[in-house]
Amino acid sequence: MNICIVSRDKRYVKVNELLLANGYNSVLCTNCDILPCDVLILSVRDELTDTELEHIISQIAKKTIVLCGNSKRVKNHFDGTIIDYSLNEEFLQANAYLTAEATITYLHSVIQESIQGKNIFVAGYGRIGQHLCKVLSLLGANVYVYARRYEVKKLVEINGFINADLKDCINNQIIINTVPSVIFKKELIDIIPKETCIIDLASSPYGFENMECVHLASGLPGKILSNSAARVVFDTIIDILSEARKELI
Repeated sequence: MNICIVSRDKRYVKVNELLLANGYNSVLCTNCDILPCDVLILSVRDELTDTELEHIISQIAKKTIVLCGNSKRVKNHFDGTIIDYSLNEEFLQANAYLTAEATITYLHSVIQESIQGKNIFVAGYGRIGQHLCKVLSLLGANVYVYARRYEVKKLVEINGFINADLKDCINNQIIINTVPSVIFKKELIDIIPKETCIIDLASSPYGFENMECVHLASGLPGKILSNSAARVVFDTIIDILSEARKELI
């Protein structure tokens, strides 16, 4: 099985090494000219332009299996087999935990202080929010959570955190957003105290209407815990390829 990885993300250097060490014929390409392959792996991040993506897809056969992180976009250029490994639940949970752990390192580097005793407002209580709140609480922070749905609010309460309205963020020393939607409008941002540390972990379009005062920190696992993040990607890919092989037999 010939595998071609196209990515500039440093996680995929390690992914390629792991594939080679496990007997796969794998090559990493950092540009858009690729070798013939049975499997094309694109970064879980959406790092290619439309022109780059179109050029890459034009070089592969229809029978090629494409593993990617944005299947809707790839489908615009390829009508063969596409597997979106960013939707794999085990991958999502593992990546969420790494994001929470990496956030602590990032937060320490920004505030240069202990988290213990800090009032921290977390927007969103999905996979990342749940792991993050738990870690923050274990480190002694007072955690306030903004969630929109009733059932999620109940889960916040059951897990021992404090439900808060969005406007309550102004009473916290640290604000961390995990929601990939613009929920912090300019009128709210304008009344947040200047000394408040604001971090956005979400993907585009992010959570803030005005990003000038925000530390944009998406994709932290690949930046801070690159080896662990690569292992998560590798394990997910191996599981997918194993299933693909079974179907071919």
